[in-house]
Amino acid sequence: MKLSILLFSIWISAIFGKTIKPNEKGQQQNAESSHGKQSKRKKDGRPNFIVLFMDDLGYGDMGFTGHPTTKTPNLDRLAYHGKILTTWYSGCSVCSGSRAALMTGRQFPRFGLPGVLGAAGNTGLPLNETTIAEQLKKVGYSTGIVGKWHLGQRQVYLPANRGFDFYLGIPYSDDMGAGVQSACPAGLDPGNERYQQSKAFAQDFPDNPFAPNELMYQQGGFLNSRINNKASIHDAKPAHPDPAANVLPLVYQNRKKNETKVVEQPLDFTTLAEKYNDFVLNFVEEHQEDPFFLYLPFSHVHTTRSTPEEQYAGCKFQGSTARGTFGDALEESDWIVGNLMQKLEDLGLDEDTLILFTSDNGPWLIKDLSGGSAGLFTGRFAGYWNTGKATTWEGGIRMPAFAYWKGKIPPFSRSSEIVSSLDVFPTLSSLAGVSLPPNRTMDGRDMSDILLQEHGKSQHDFLFIYGNCGKGPYWEVSGVRHGDYKAHWCTMPGLQDNRTAMIHRYDPPLLFNVAKDPSEASPISYNKMPEDPHDAAVMNRILKAYAMEKATFEFGNLVPYPDGPGEGPGTYGVCCDRKRDCYCRGDSMGVKHNVGIFGLGTAEHHDKYHEAMGEEEPWPPVTSTQAMLHEWKTENQKQQLRSKVY
Repeated sequence: MKLSILLFSIWISAIFGKTIKPNEKGQQQNAESSHGKQSKRKKDGRPNFIVLFMDDLGYGDMGFTGHPTTKTPNLDRLAYHGKILTTWYSGCSVCSGSRAALMTGRQFPRFGLPGVLGAAGNTGLPLNETTIAEQLKKVGYSTGIVGKWHLGQRQVYLPANRGFDFYLGIPYSDDMGAGVQSACPAGLDPGNERYQQSKAFAQDFPDNPFAPNELMYQQGGFLNSRINNKASIHDAKPAHPDPAANVLPLVYQNRKKNETKVVEQPLDFTTLAEKYNDFVLNFVEEHQEDPFFLYLPFSHVHTTRSTPEEQYAGCKFQGSTARGTFGDALEESDWIVGNLMQKLEDLGLDEDTLILFTSDNGPWLIKDLSGGSAGLFTGRFAGYWNTGKATTWEGGIRMPAFAYWKGKIPPFSRSSEIVSSLDVFPTLSSLAGVSLPPNRTMDGRDMSDILLQEHGKSQHDFLFIYGNCGKGPYWEVSGVRHGDYKAHWCTMPGLQDNRTAMIHRYDPPLLFNVAKDPSEASPISYNKMPEDPHDAAVMNRILKAYAMEKATFEFGNLVPYPDGPGEGPGTYGVCCDRKRDCYCRGDSMGVKHNVGIFGLGTAEHHDKYHEAMGEEEPWPPVTSTQAMLHEWKTENQKQQLRSKVY
């Protein structure tokens, strides 16, 4: 496995031009050390931006928010030496809607997007929507993304066509298909129990394509989009199922070279974070002289469907925390952040870089110990415990967050002002000196004053929350945050079976003072107007704002991009080779020990190895013994084992 990771690092360095060796866990870096190195940056006044976006991480999961056994020293250090943002709201309670809000600064129903995009659909974030990456490219930023995209997996919707120069990651959630877990420390071992379990999951999916997680999304209406001014009901059992939806791909893109390729399918969860780490460090090294935007939507800590405990971590982190596999996964993400910070400091870029940290939505509570914690945001009045992901209770949409910018944001500072993932687009635009897109309603607000001023105030008078409440098949206003108050027009439990039976509606809305009562335990009023005059005045303001939002909000329609070559029903998914049902790991074809370039066989990667090392590398080994003896398959078999470029 170490050889696999080293060769991946060599491949990455051949792309970016320099070699970065992965750090050992024991060399975890101090995020606050400073070496005083002179930056090579061209001083144009534009800062670098790094957005750290966790997946399904709850407010109670971080050390800086009080979890007693979480090990996140690097993230905690950044939080304490920056500004902790205690009132950051996600743009949606589930994956795709939240990422669309972050990328565009707009409520996702404005373009008809579903809350969750499937792994093999024909739609994605509409091409007429401007992403942060496209916005920053206007003023010369280099752009990179590492991790989960989840805004469309067709090539036209992938990051390289949305303003990003480089991409390495999973196009959607890591439970939307099967991956494998290689053994530790020797790589893929056919006798390893953990590997055999995960491989069995992967190979079973062609006969069992509709896993429970997708059915929960479908039954809850989260996969429904809006087309031709009405909701389009997602079919959980399409007439043309796509085998690509069964096997997780790791995708690489280089926009400058017009390259899009499948790196692994199914991907290896054990080595995934190492690959992300190498990619991140090389991206920063290569783009140190110009302003850059680096977006890290981590694949952690979303649960999987093909690993025994529904979580995963690399060899250096397995069993490393008292919190179990969830804690191990979270510590591995923290390790990447530590290495990233050390790289910024080594290059003298730490004072030129704003870092934002948050999560896409709350924890998936029905996943028990593998799902995370909402902390004190329990929604106690709900009458049920599942008040995390897919709900508009605080636990589903109020995220752990901080901003760090050495020399600009005072350390040990804190703000309870209302901010949102919607605010990232206008804030980065403002700091980069680029005007917002014209003729476009922007729901986000510039939060620069909150970040940079001691007493900066929120520009959100009313922050509306869109939820899926069961009245109709598409999303609607379900809540609003107004000052210290939060109102609910409807509430529902998190992602689970039969959730619609517990949906409740309120008229007038259920009202809480969440500054006093963040766990939403004691409503000020329940299906009636408040008796207190001040609270009644608040309710009246909320009702007027709600009427205005309902009257003026323009729902969009999602229009799929026309099919390209080879695309059509049953073939929209990312697939290395459809003749093999998108299963292209060597071990499925008689190769029992992958020690080629990160266990994979594309001709492009092989050429990069020659270019970087100046020597030939045998391809591919059949067993460990044959690998040492340099006994290889025939040239024809080599060709058959090469992954396809799509």
